[in-house]
Amino acid sequence: MKIRRLSTAFTAGLVLVGALFAAAPATAKGHLDVLLDGLSSPKAIALGPKSIFVGQGWIGAPGPVLQYRLTGRQHGTARDLTPPAFVTDIAGTPDGAGWAIASDGADARLLVRQATQGGPIETVLDIVQYQADDPDPFKDEPANPKETNPNSLTGLRNNDVLLADAAGNDLIRVSPNGRAVTVARWALEQVGTDHLSDPSLPPTLPAEAVPTTVVIGPDGWAYVGQLMGFPAKPGSAHIWRVNPNAVDALCSVYVPDPNCSVWKSGFTSIFDIAFNPNNGTLYVYEIAKDGWLAFDPGFATGSFPPAVLLEVKGNKIRELVRGQLSEPGGVVVDHNGSIYVTDGAIGAFGNHGRLLKIRGS
Repeated sequence: MKIRRLSTAFTAGLVLVGALFAAAPATAKGHLDVLLDGLSSPKAIALGPKSIFVGQGWIGAPGPVLQYRLTGRQHGTARDLTPPAFVTDIAGTPDGAGWAIASDGADARLLVRQATQGGPIETVLDIVQYQADDPDPFKDEPANPKETNPNSLTGLRNNDVLLADAAGNDLIRVSPNGRAVTVARWALEQVGTDHLSDPSLPPTLPAEAVPTTVVIGPDGWAYVGQLMGFPAKPGSAHIWRVNPNAVDALCSVYVPDPNCSVWKSGFTSIFDIAFNPNNGTLYVYEIAKDGWLAFDPGFATGSFPPAVLLEVKGNKIRELVRGQLSEPGGVVVDHNGSIYVTDGAIGAFGNHGRLLKIRGS
């Protein structure tokens, strides 16, 4: 995955929570409320029936998984659910289990599960080992076909989960008993280089998809947002529609596959997506207006460009709370249409992560 420093940002991430289950944007709108501040690298976010759950420790110091209550007498309060841990993403399934992509802060990448809140945490899948046995056949860096960077997790109705691997360029379905299967793989795509102003480059270069996020859409299919690897041209990222029950589907802009196809295009360095469960409105959380190439220098300076949160209704796109978000984490939407995001996710520069509520109008 040709992502240079950003590739290290996709390595992190224990614990769990229970009971979770292209046009130019218009003028920025929306109102932002800070619910929690001072968080440590809060990339992971999940929505429960009466709470928001936030996982910490994606890049930087570990932190506990937090439960922020949305209703009841304890509305607006937060509590620690776990000891400090490195967490990349969290999700829940209808059986009440909590799942997480977890890390030991080094090279271990584990998918773990907690059947009941407060119960024992079990390792369901060693993701590194799985990818070592299932290398990426389309890798643009052939010397490292077993590279892995599990970045996103979502639950399914049958209590399985889907895992998007940004470096493995694939989507994996995992059951509670540890059975894993590759649902889909992304082929390379030729992407233009004219935005780089480098005459030594060819007109196009083969780019990896870098699938960074997966959610289940209103139709029950999986929707996968991609970062798009080097040359990372703004506007080149897609959102793909994938059959969650497929096996080895091919995701390619050149070869049709009924189980994986481009759903919407024209995005830039997607980091997370979420649907409004009531009306299907889509929210797309992008790393920066000019993509990860503009974001990448921040790893040396600590100064990152604003993140972009887009509201997509059919063919109409507008940006929300423009200029007020940076270092994006995750986004979820509740049944009232309230949007929740985390930002300040680069914990290497201090505990400045936030949980935010955004109203779209």
